[in-house]
Amino acid sequence: MKKAIKYSFVFTFAFLILALTLFFLMRISMRDSQAKRLEEAASEIFAQIKNGSLSDIQRSQKDIDFVIYARTSRRVLASSNAKIPPLPLARGVQRYSLKNQPDSENKKEKNMDILYLCRTYKPSDGKELCIQVSVPAEKEISQVLFLIFPRSLLKILIPLLLFLFVTFSFYFIVLERKYDTQKEFIANVSHELKTPVAVITGHTDLLRRHGKELLEKDDGRFDESLALILKESNKMTRIVQDLLELTRLENRLTRLQKENISVREFFGEIKEEINGRHEENGADILIETAPIPDDYIIKTDRNLLKQIFRIGIENSIKHSNSQNLKITLGVEKTGRKTMLFIGDNGEGFSEEALKRAFDRFYSGDKSHKTGSGIGLSIVKSITRVLGVKVRLENDSGAVVKIIIPA
Repeated sequence: MKKAIKYSFVFTFAFLILALTLFFLMRISMRDSQAKRLEEAASEIFAQIKNGSLSDIQRSQKDIDFVIYARTSRRVLASSNAKIPPLPLARGVQRYSLKNQPDSENKKEKNMDILYLCRTYKPSDGKELCIQVSVPAEKEISQVLFLIFPRSLLKILIPLLLFLFVTFSFYFIVLERKYDTQKEFIANVSHELKTPVAVITGHTDLLRRHGKELLEKDDGRFDESLALILKESNKMTRIVQDLLELTRLENRLTRLQKENISVREFFGEIKEEINGRHEENGADILIETAPIPDDYIIKTDRNLLKQIFRIGIENSIKHSNSQNLKITLGVEKTGRKTMLFIGDNGEGFSEEALKRAFDRFYSGDKSHKTGSGIGLSIVKSITRVLGVKVRLENDSGAVVKIIIPA
């Protein structure tokens, strides 16, 4: 959490620095534009001085004022605005504050800032003249600049920065949680793969060194080692297949093949498949179906829906401590929606599992002996592809509900 807030603060601060940099670059650009305008105005006025009298000066830029005065005596020879006095010579554009200027809006006097440029020229009579051109700083810098950056900039900028800070904080908190979850997942999968790899390696080495001797003794240890190698290899294959399936679903690489499915027949297929698989292992599992009318028809992808039921049932089998596990398959009609459910008589979901069971790398089994926490993540991804909803509940055991719209 602290790290996420730290990163969000850094990004928000970086944004603020960027905004201020752009602001000052704009200000510099405006000042350069002003300097160019004032230079052009001074050159234009000097050209008119050489060709005529001072009283006939015409300005192409009406908002620029001028004052022409003798450099030595500082006597004003011509002026477009009597309120602006001769100002000191300076290199480049300078800022100057005129005191006690009348304000027509408030009927009070105020200070007015101007930007001015002063150039010296020598007409043909040899006298040195100063041509001073100026423009109101408020008009050129503030008003034009704040058309882009209004005066209420701070009122906008502060909430914006606060919003960015909260957004970045939330974003980095999510990233941090995902990173922590992924680290946990890698640890889980590493733990899950570590055991089969160790078993396969150990028994393979045993068979390599003593295989002939075990065959000659014929005491069953050779077959036992082969069986363990096969079992652990299948376990590793299942983990890899789950990861590939999750990636395929999340990248929407699955093509839907929707068809009309009889719920009664579908549940029959599920029962036959699951019972057949676990009879081989001698597991005592009862799968039953609630009464289902013949006309219960749903339209969806059969294979993907069957995968949801496989994972849900296998999840009940793995996490149930009941000696006589009973799994119930049922269907309910709620308005225009059809709800299929898988229920068991086990202990149900923990409070944490109800909140996090669909998290991509969450495993409710803290010992990591029953899986890597990918199964229900696959279920969630399948429901997104099918356009259905899935919900977990506790009702005398764990219940997985799949809600299919009409």
